[in-house]
Amino acid sequence: MWWIIVAVSIVLLVLAAALIFLYMSMTALRNKGTGVVLRFLPADGDHGWRHGILVYDEDSVAFYMLRKLVNKRTAVFERDEIDIKARRSPRDREREMMDDTVRIVHLSGGGVNVEMALEPSAHAALLSWLESRPSKRLYSPGL
Repeated sequence: MWWIIVAVSIVLLVLAAALIFLYMSMTALRNKGTGVVLRFLPADGDHGWRHGILVYDEDSVAFYMLRKLVNKRTAVFERDEIDIKARRSPRDREREMMDDTVRIVHLSGGGVNVEMALEPSAHAALLSWLESRPSKRLYSPGL
């Protein structure tokens, strides 16, 4: 009879450890980046928006989708390859899930086209990160 108690205890300990690991991995990035809503283009209508965060590095910015079991980068944009194609406000059904102050930015870079819905502070952060270092294209080789 004692072996049943030991087996149940071991199972409960393993389950508790697994739950703690899942919680930690799902919340680890939340306070390390800028919250955004992103969708990959081409997208059909108002569909495809995913919540995530942008984590800035010196030369790149990575998008991590939230509420995934494994925190893998969904997309990475190199600073020198990012091209802002257009900016717009939310329209139609997007207004139901986004505030009127949100700016939607169409970015392309590294063969990836996305739209990012950014709050005003996140929009300013992205633009200042992009403009904080002159593009390598401005420099001639050998200087």
